[in-house]
Amino acid sequence: MTQNTELSDRDLCLVRLRFLDLFKSFFQDTPDAERISRWRGIFAALNKERINQQLDTVIRELGEMLDNKDLRELREEYYDLFVDPYSKHLLPLNAAFYLDGKSFGPSLVSYRELLKQNQLIKNDSITDSEDSLLLMLDTLITLVEEEKQGSDMAREVQDQLLHQFLLPTAHHIEKSIKGNPKADFYQKCMAFLCAYLELEQGLLQNKPETNWQSINN
Repeated sequence: MTQNTELSDRDLCLVRLRFLDLFKSFFQDTPDAERISRWRGIFAALNKERINQQLDTVIRELGEMLDNKDLRELREEYYDLFVDPYSKHLLPLNAAFYLDGKSFGPSLVSYRELLKQNQLIKNDSITDSEDSLLLMLDTLITLVEEEKQGSDMAREVQDQLLHQFLLPTAHHIEKSIKGNPKADFYQKCMAFLCAYLELEQGLLQNKPETNWQSINN
């Protein structure tokens, strides 16, 4: 589709929420058959659209991987990267580890202050640190939801979250996972996430680089 019709602010928020929900699903827990089936359907649909060259390429590659990998392979990759404490490939997912070189550094203090200033409180039942990739994505989802409801401050906070914490962390994780021959799927997931977050940052700075109308159909 080549028509460059602008979406309403509300519709654009809905598109963004669909993408962010997809990214969360990569890291929430061990993949199961239902989730992989859902991923295959999503990528089959996305592969028919044109967003931008970088995203189009990684979407096509992820779709092909999902068609050629079975449940066991994806579960083993997830376990090796995110669960097994004895794995030499175990991958930290919190911002402070990459931004400060330790899990509880000054960037975590800064991030907690950002959350506090904007009255964003972590659920007590969640054991992950506030600056984990999963919880930062969840925070961005909350802010997009607030924007959808008409919050004037939500975009400014989103830009701060992306620029200072989420995008740098995603790039560090992408760099850390490169070259791991047993992590080809999650290497592509991180490439997809980084490409998307760069698009988000451009959007928040009023520099859209894609036809958002096409991915809402």
